[in-house]
Amino acid sequence: MFSLQQRRHRTRYDLIEKYRLPVIKKGKNDTYVYFYVLDPDSVLRGDPKLVRVRHRFNHIKNVRERNAAARRFCEVVAAKLMTGWNPLIDNTGNVSFRPIKGVMDEYLNYLEKAHEDGAIRHDSLIDYQSRVNILMSYNAQLPEPAQYVYQIDRPYIELFLDYIYIRRNAKPITRNNYLSWLRSLCNYMRGRGYMKSDPTEGIRRLRVGQKERRPLTKDAMKRLSDYLRTNDPFYLLACMVHYYTLLRPKEMSYVRLKDISLKEQTIFISGDHSKNHEDAKVTLPAVVICQMLDLCIFDYPGEYYLFGSGFKPSCERASEKIYRDRWSKVRKACGFPPSYKFYSLKDTGVTTMIEKVGLVVAKDQARHSDISITSVYARKEQLKAQPELKNYEGNL
Repeated sequence: MFSLQQRRHRTRYDLIEKYRLPVIKKGKNDTYVYFYVLDPDSVLRGDPKLVRVRHRFNHIKNVRERNAAARRFCEVVAAKLMTGWNPLIDNTGNVSFRPIKGVMDEYLNYLEKAHEDGAIRHDSLIDYQSRVNILMSYNAQLPEPAQYVYQIDRPYIELFLDYIYIRRNAKPITRNNYLSWLRSLCNYMRGRGYMKSDPTEGIRRLRVGQKERRPLTKDAMKRLSDYLRTNDPFYLLACMVHYYTLLRPKEMSYVRLKDISLKEQTIFISGDHSKNHEDAKVTLPAVVICQMLDLCIFDYPGEYYLFGSGFKPSCERASEKIYRDRWSKVRKACGFPPSYKFYSLKDTGVTTMIEKVGLVVAKDQARHSDISITSVYARKEQLKAQPELKNYEGNL
């Protein structure tokens, strides 16, 4: 519901008189039609007013033809006014009065084109489409639904974020993600002249607590290995790939056997499927290769995906969702807490790698853009001085 202050701030567009039907005015030497329409600038100023529009027919010399033309003009204008037409908006190009539905359709078309061109990932496209649908559904249920772009102001966005956070019982990070998306949406509309300013400016993100996901302990890693080695060795391989190569589940789902080089001990990751959209190679430790050989992974054709149905090589790609679905059952079997998630294996892998081979090597394997990102995973006791620098002498 709107607060009293927000109600006063917003102009109730549905209660504004938007037009008055055309009237023919006849004089001795003058015939014209006049009608009233809403001045869009006055609405944006918060003081809605009607202005008169006049159209003359004096250029038609024959009186009967002049009157007939005026009547036809009245009929056409009346029909257009009742469908929402406003000549002042058309003539001045005031795109702030573009209907929200039409602008959202344009935005969705833009996203689909960006996805086709590889500018955004498929997951992002689906995510943005879902958020547009939720926004439009929210708008439709309001007692005073917004009709035009200019009505998407800060109070409107604040209330929508409250709806996401409170009514939909979302977590702070979800609410913050919606705010980030709204900023990009408003930036899209500003770039096309639909908005003069950014209504999300000044809206703060909520403080997010620590991650619910935690790295696995050494004991937990042993329990996991023992259980899977006996009950599901193919899923054990998936866990090992995630832990040792630090590949993301989506990236793992696209790995084909031909992407694996036993000679180089690497896995090639195409930029089409990586998070940073860049081609890369990650190192494949011998312990993972041994598990692959034990499972006869390389007996399958090179075009096969490494992890298909049942985590066995397959000609059909499996969704990245299978890793999390299987993990939920394994977690219960091993007696792990909910904070141990499949992605915890990557967190554990980075932490252990920092301890064993150093921060820089872990950064390269994780393909982080900056070492500060990798250092987030490091425990306090792992942040040590570089041995090579202890006795270093420069030129000063």
